[in-house]
Amino acid sequence: MLEELFKPRSVAVIGASDRPGSLGRGLALNVLSSFKGPVYLVNVRGGVVLGRNVYKRLSDVPGTVDLALIITPSSSVPEVLEDCGRVGVRSAIVYSGGFSEAGRGDLEEEVVRIARRYGIRLLGPNSVGVVDTETPLNATFVSTERQLMPLKGGVSLISQSGALGSLILDLMGERLVGLRRFASIGNASDIEMWELVELLTLDAKTEVIGLYLESVKEGRRLLGALRRASTVKPVIVLVGGLSEAGSKAASTHVAALTTKARVLDGALSQARVIRVGSLGEFVSVLEVLGRVKVRPKGDRIVVVTNTGGMGVLLSDSIERRGLRLAGLPEELISKLRSVIPGYMALGNPLDLSGAAPTSLYRRVVEELLSSKVVDILVVVNQPQTVAMDVDSFVEYAKYLGDSGIPVVILVSGSGYSRDLALKLRLSGLPVAFSPEEASIMVLALLRLANLSRGERGAEVTVPDEAVTTARKLVRGALEEGRLTLGEHEAKSVLRAYNIEIPRYELALECREAIDIAEKLGYPVVLKIVSPRMLHRSDIGGVVMGLRDPGTVASECSKLLELSRKADIPLTGILVEEHVEHVAEIAVGALRDKLLGPTVMVGLGGYMVELLEEVAFRLAPLTLEEAVEMIKETRIWKLVDGYRGVKLEPVKLAETIARVGKIVEQVEEIEEIDVNPLALTKEGKLVALDAKIKLNPH
Repeated sequence: MLEELFKPRSVAVIGASDRPGSLGRGLALNVLSSFKGPVYLVNVRGGVVLGRNVYKRLSDVPGTVDLALIITPSSSVPEVLEDCGRVGVRSAIVYSGGFSEAGRGDLEEEVVRIARRYGIRLLGPNSVGVVDTETPLNATFVSTERQLMPLKGGVSLISQSGALGSLILDLMGERLVGLRRFASIGNASDIEMWELVELLTLDAKTEVIGLYLESVKEGRRLLGALRRASTVKPVIVLVGGLSEAGSKAASTHVAALTTKARVLDGALSQARVIRVGSLGEFVSVLEVLGRVKVRPKGDRIVVVTNTGGMGVLLSDSIERRGLRLAGLPEELISKLRSVIPGYMALGNPLDLSGAAPTSLYRRVVEELLSSKVVDILVVVNQPQTVAMDVDSFVEYAKYLGDSGIPVVILVSGSGYSRDLALKLRLSGLPVAFSPEEASIMVLALLRLANLSRGERGAEVTVPDEAVTTARKLVRGALEEGRLTLGEHEAKSVLRAYNIEIPRYELALECREAIDIAEKLGYPVVLKIVSPRMLHRSDIGGVVMGLRDPGTVASECSKLLELSRKADIPLTGILVEEHVEHVAEIAVGALRDKLLGPTVMVGLGGYMVELLEEVAFRLAPLTLEEAVEMIKETRIWKLVDGYRGVKLEPVKLAETIARVGKIVEQVEEIEEIDVNPLALTKEGKLVALDAKIKLNPH
């Protein structure tokens, strides 16, 4: 049924108007000028609109209607939908505003109830509409006199914002990026974005999918659809409106550091989509992936330029994105010496100087291609000098497009340069207007080449007894009215999931603490254990490095006195072996309201909140996905060694994945905070502290 939004056999415009400046007129005009099938105009006033007779009600229309386009006042939409249902309409778009976005959630719910009663699939309300360049159908109300509409092509676009979606269409039109389909989902009260993603995934004529997101109420369904889509075609995502500060009063580090943006970043990485950071980047990436059909075989980037300054700026921009220009072998440099003027330094970028004609570009690129040293070629052409024979370069560009490697052209400047860019785009090449655009195009090509195809990989497995142990401890705490596990209980959960912990025992009085310390061996650590979730170090509730019975007795007494003065309910004193370590890591998990079980990793101790350098993914996750999390943080530097100790990334990945399994498998667990997870000089990972917060639902 979703296909009927884009490929209807007949269309009714309900609310069509002849009033200049009205959206009803704009919609009717766009539909009539694009759609070849029957179009019925409907308005309660009747009359004539755009030279056509108007029906007062949909039930007056003589033929069947596949798609109803409703652009009437919001208060009339329920009645209009009833009319649609009675005549058998199966698909509708509601353009009208004034629903949940304006505080009228009740009206929107009524519209959805009516649509579902009649089996109508509804796009909107508050939608700008849809476009299908194959049908063809322009079912939007945007003015084609005031903005460009893209030509027919392979890029499909879904936008939560109608106004921004229209702007993106305008920018795509300016850059000659070909459009397949466009949909503005508005409030998404019925048809949701994930459904449209799945439709476009199956659409053979959609080569690239672009999404603008402002909310993720569809949660895992959307991310699952994106993951499936990204295995068969590029998916580019621009996110807006999700910045949100973490709660600094949160009881765990993972809760304090969690924001919509951070979690969504991780989830999108896990879905293998290409995330961009701005509108300019979004349109640039749509252009390059919409035009370049060949994927790079490696990451060797070479820049050929006729202006040194632009080459420098481009190199800087490429490096800021975490990429590097390729080194050129001496043999190639020797060959280029006979081609490039002797006064020019040879390197990458290859600066041909402002005196370079097309013939010099041709000779240099031929040497590069024959030497097989380039996987992505960026050609900078500033045409401001008369030495550049522009027409010849445009002809040469057709050859560049067929060179067998991805090519990006960078042309900056005003009118003359813009004309050159247009000619190059007409030849099929992607053109950037700035170093930043060129570098994001290169990054997108490399990300596309590196995206995995096929299965996600293996998840960690845990024994059934682990789940049983965790659920028993959680159930016991909830029966006692507690919403937290004590540290000894939390560590029992970790141990059940094969996460290494120090040896420990819980003491109820100081004599018992001494006996436990003697049994564990010195040095030991003493910790207050309380049903309250506290950062104990802030109140002196942790004492480390105790090496004899007398010190244990003294410090234990101080901790008991501290708990009495602070009126902290005490479960006991945890006596634990002291673990020497060289680095601290934080691993956490929580149950996100929108996206469900979520895992975090970052540098440990107080550094995790100080630096806020963390990575998120959804649970369950594979070991490969967990390793990618580690690479996003400074923890990855430990893989190369620190103080003579190397971190084995797979070991940490297993711990991350196991923490994710806990929050996934035990629904009453709301948050887990393992901080610090210590890296010992032997390369072991040991959970020195653990907090688990519960929610009985």
